[in-house]
Amino acid sequence: MAAVRLLAVASPGECHGADNASVCFRTTPGPTCRPLLGLIKESADLWRKHGAQVSVWSVQMGEVGNMVFACRFDSSAQLGATLDAVNADPAFAAWRVKNIKAGLASWVRSNQAYEIPI
Repeated sequence: MAAVRLLAVASPGECHGADNASVCFRTTPGPTCRPLLGLIKESADLWRKHGAQVSVWSVQMGEVGNMVFACRFDSSAQLGATLDAVNADPAFAAWRVKNIKAGLASWVRSNQAYEIPI
């Protein structure tokens, strides 16, 4: 379903012009996986509620240990509308506070990419 695979990994035959926004993060050392996955699922549910196609990736080469939360959109207009809706959602604001207080991961980078059909 995802037309853009993050970290320069693309699946042949899936390219048809789309936007992708992603956040790359690293887990905090210690036994954080289960509670972190719970927070990731909560965030994914909120993004999906507003129209994003969400996937989560575990980096296998290069920056091993990082994870990527990716949102795919069929157009730049859908990306913009979803960003507006997510940022206006009080549940997402509450999730942000909860996520920061949990301290289970640290931000590495964010990317936004537009797929170029070839």
